[in-house]
Amino acid sequence: MSFQIDDLSKTEKNAKFNIDKSEVLKSYTEIVKLFQKDADLKGFRKGKVPENVIESIYSNQIKEELKARLINLNIRKLGLEKKINIVKTKNLEHEDLDKNSDFKFSLNFEFIPEIKLSKYDSLVVEKEIFSVKKKDIDDAISNLLVNFASNEEIKNRKKVNKKDILSINFSGELNGASIKDLTKEDATVEIGNGSLIPEIETQLSDMKIGEEKVFDVDYPKGFPIKEAAGNKIKCKIVVNKIFKRIIPKLTDEFLKKIGFDSKKKLRERISEDISRSYVTKSESTLRKNIGDKLISKNSFDFPSSFIEDEEKRLSNEYINRMNQQGIKIDQIDEKTKLVIAESANRNIKLALIFAEIARLEGMSVTDGEIEKVLISMANDQKVAINKIKKYYKENNLLDDVRVRITDEKVVQFLISKAKIKEIKSKDVKKVKRSP
Repeated sequence: MSFQIDDLSKTEKNAKFNIDKSEVLKSYTEIVKLFQKDADLKGFRKGKVPENVIESIYSNQIKEELKARLINLNIRKLGLEKKINIVKTKNLEHEDLDKNSDFKFSLNFEFIPEIKLSKYDSLVVEKEIFSVKKKDIDDAISNLLVNFASNEEIKNRKKVNKKDILSINFSGELNGASIKDLTKEDATVEIGNGSLIPEIETQLSDMKIGEEKVFDVDYPKGFPIKEAAGNKIKCKIVVNKIFKRIIPKLTDEFLKKIGFDSKKKLRERISEDISRSYVTKSESTLRKNIGDKLISKNSFDFPSSFIEDEEKRLSNEYINRMNQQGIKIDQIDEKTKLVIAESANRNIKLALIFAEIARLEGMSVTDGEIEKVLISMANDQKVAINKIKKYYKENNLLDDVRVRITDEKVVQFLISKAKIKEIKSKDVKKVKRSP
C-alpha cells in the first residue's frame, strides 16, 4: 500500500491510496474462503462448494465485501502509521475493482489535531458559597402556600381587574383558517403574571363577563406554535368567569395537613432542603468555573462535523423537551439556535480536553464501574437490570456510559488538584417563570 496526503485545512486532509494487486488478491482469496465456509447449496455438502461456483453465485457480494475491507483496512493503516486520529471520512472515489489489478481510491478525512494542554493540575478557580437566609425560608413558605391555593369565583363583579384569574374561550385565525393549537375552551389565564402576550393582556384588562372581542395580534417570531409565529393573527376572546386566588394561612390545621406539628419544624425542614440545593448549586458553579478556565487556557482546532453533530443532538433534545411540555415546534428560532451553537462549541471543546487529560493521567474505566452505573439506572427507573443492559448494548450506548464515568473522574481529579477560592454569594439569581 502506498498513499499520498494533502492538507485541506487544519482538521481535514485528502488521501490517495494505491493498493498493490498482491494485497487485493490476498484479501479476495480470504473473502472467497469465508463465503465457501458458510455456503449451503443444494447438491453440495456445507463448506465444500467449489470456489469457482462461489465466485459465480456470490460475485457481487464478494466484490462489495472486498472493496469495504480494502478501504477500511488501509484507512486504519494510514491512521496508525502517521499517528493521525481519523474521525470521519467523506467524498470517497475509487476505480473499478479487479482482483488481479491494483486498486486506487481517494477520500477526504477529518481528524483531531494533537492537543497540547496548558498546565491543568493546579487551576485557580472560585467556588460560590450560598447561605440560607430568613428571606429564603419565608419565600419558600409563601410559594408552598400558593401551591395549595384555590380559585374562588367572583360572582358580584362583572369587569376584569388587574391580577384577576380568568376562564376564557380563545381562538385564532390566519388568513381565514382556524389554528387548532390556539383554540382553547375554558382556558385559565392570569392577568399581570407575564404569561400572556402583552396585546392580549391589554384587550382582556377591561373586558366583562360574557363579552366577546375580535382583534389582530402580531405574534412574535419565536412563538412555539408554528402557524402563529411571526404572523398577524385574528384572535377572538370570550370571558366566561372571573376568579380570585385564595391562599391558605399557615395555621395549625394546615401544618397538620402537610405533615408538620409546628412552624419551627416546617422552617427547619425547608432550611435543610434549601441548604442541600445550595450545596448542589455551589458544586455546579465550581464545575462550570473549572470548565471555563480550561477552555480559556487552551485553544485548538477540531473537526467542524463535531459541532454539526452536537448542534443536531442539542436541537433534537430541545424540540423533544418542548413537545413534552405541550409546546409543539418543528423549527427553532434564531435566538435559540445561537444559544445551542454556543453550547455545542463549549461541549465539544470540553469533551476533547477531558479526553486528553484522561489519556495523559492514564485514567480508565472497568466493566465493573459500568455495571455499577447501569444498576443505579435500573434502580432509579425501577426497571430490571437485564433490560437496561440489553437496551444499552443494542443501541451502542455503553461507550457513552464509559465517557461519562471518565469525565467524572477527570472532574474529581481537577477539583482535588485545584486551588479553590471560596466566595460568599450575596444573592441567588431568581429565574422568572410562567405559570
